Amino acid sequence: MGKWVWLIVVLVCRVTLATAQDIDSNPVIQKRSVSSIADQITDPSERRAFLQLFQQGPPEQMRARAEAFLSRFPQSAFLAQAYEVLGRPDDARRARAKIPSTPATSQMGASTLSEVASRLSEGKAAAAPAPAASVADLERRANAAPRDAQNWLALADAQRAQRDFGGARTSLEKVIALKAMTAQSWADYADTLASLNGGSLGGAAGNAIDSALVLDATNTKALWLKASQAHEQRRFGEALTWWKKLRALLPPDSSDARIIDSNIAEDTQLAGGSAGGAAGTAATAAAAATPSPAAVAELSGTVSLDSRLSSRVQANDTLFIYAKAADAPGPPLAVFRTLAGAWPVSFRLDDSMAMIPTRKLSQFDKVVVEARISHTGQAAPSSGDLYVTSAVLNPIAGKKLALVISHEIG
Repeated sequence: MGKWVWLIVVLVCRVTLATAQDIDSNPVIQKRSVSSIADQITDPSERRAFLQLFQQGPPEQMRARAEAFLSRFPQSAFLAQAYEVLGRPDDARRARAKIPSTPATSQMGASTLSEVASRLSEGKAAAAPAPAASVADLERRANAAPRDAQNWLALADAQRAQRDFGGARTSLEKVIALKAMTAQSWADYADTLASLNGGSLGGAAGNAIDSALVLDATNTKALWLKASQAHEQRRFGEALTWWKKLRALLPPDSSDARIIDSNIAEDTQLAGGSAGGAAGTAATAAAAATPSPAAVAELSGTVSLDSRLSSRVQANDTLFIYAKAADAPGPPLAVFRTLAGAWPVSFRLDDSMAMIPTRKLSQFDKVVVEARISHTGQAAPSSGDLYVTSAVLNPIAGKKLALVISHEIG
């Protein structure tokens, strides 16, 4: 019983930056608490990324680790800790609230542990976590509730793990039909299609990659696939652009970063340039992610919701805030995506949030900022979405905005 009490206390506690610093000051506590949480994560990549959240470093590096964790593991039971690192307590609270109370895997989420802790405080025995659901169990669950996208996503993950790519494609197409795809699920769909097509990332797989990047321009898997697609099609200069954008998002000491450095060196050589070694590529990547002082552009401010529309917004709705060129068609220049919730929502848009590295906010002097609440989570506007559009402005001026969502797409 003592072991479970210790584990529950550790896992239920909010993991804030201040807490992480306290843990760092005591190596014994650090080893026991963070490691105890990590031991609940069965995926080695997710476990490694989770532990990196608590490695001390420059604030920019710690935020990049947290963003990478959110992008790579959107179904993780420990998203709240990453949101805490980013200073987004409301998103952390909502992430905890959305964890199922009866997990389908052997991982114990924070809300589950809170329930167990409550029962222990009342002197009741705690049940052991449920065993991992089999593919057959997940399939029965999905068929029993065919409009529950999370069931189909869980089934697709299990099918991909067993290399049943045909089954995973069918499951993900159910999610597409439900209009519930996320950036990560689009990236997984692209990967699945490529696996069924001899590894080729063209055609439908390429379209899926683009859909992922529309929703989240920093999704690491989508960026990796986009760079690989350009390399596959012998567009080595474009591949370099994507590799460098991805490289700037990763911790410099990660194994993924070393692989990307090698890819940058290879594509640099194939493009007819000089890589200059791993250190050089890291510096080049960092430089690519930072605009020159003369071209710095930033838009920031708050987004609020007109009180007349408050009943129209659900806790799991998605809020997109993005900048668009006022007089040039094309994808947004910078995108911020979060859950709709407590108002006002603060935001900042700059070149680091570009969807396409060659199309940045600093390259345009006339832009508009839009904020849109999507009930489906889709990047494309749809009927029923709520929105507001700013006046035309120059991003170089660094204007502070106060936008109020008050319109509806008919």
